[in-house]
Amino acid sequence: MHALVLALVWLWAISGQDEEVVLPRPMGAINDYAAVLGGARAELEAQIETIREQFNVRLVILASIYDPFDNAALYTQKIWESWKLGDDTVLLVFVKEQTKGVWAFELRLGENLRERLLPEHLERMRAGLAYHLERKRIKTAIEESVRALQAMLEGNYGQPPPQVSRGQPLWLWVMAGVLGLGGIVLGVRAVMRSYCPRCGARMRSYYTYSRQGLRVAYRSCPRCGYSRLR
Repeated sequence: MHALVLALVWLWAISGQDEEVVLPRPMGAINDYAAVLGGARAELEAQIETIREQFNVRLVILASIYDPFDNAALYTQKIWESWKLGDDTVLLVFVKEQTKGVWAFELRLGENLRERLLPEHLERMRAGLAYHLERKRIKTAIEESVRALQAMLEGNYGQPPPQVSRGQPLWLWVMAGVLGLGGIVLGVRAVMRSYCPRCGARMRSYYTYSRQGLRVAYRSCPRCGYSRLR
């Protein structure tokens, strides 16, 4: 009987030990284990190299359909430690969670970048990427994350478009003069307001609340962060 008890205790002990977790190996700046990039990989590699050369920032991307921890934040931390990423590195992780079957995004910054990239800009980027992840547009989310980070490093993320010189009319007014149709002008203007005047990406509508509790509608660009009231 005593031997049986010892055997049961031993089995319980070894069953409680964590199985060794196998993490993906680094393959360079882009680690597309989910095979979502396709033909976009070459352009992304060129953008990442430009960021490295101009700003001395190493950008590392991981896309995976398996998270052994079922916790994107923990998975990202383990990848950071396993890959031994440095202080001038930004790690972007796009991973499919096992329990909920949805895609998640996590970002980890090296020590030297925590003051260069503002938290409010990163949160705005995260909100924009969530739109694409919900619709399983992983390639688009990855592309926009790289563009947004580059804009942050350049210092123009979320900035309004440059002012048009007074002596140079916009093409919209030229079209209006040629067509001479007010209805067409208004229609074109409504369409153009749906796109970011800074980078050309399609803007999305959001809502917030003022200090007085009033609901305020605004548009924001998920690519460069430009925002304006609707």
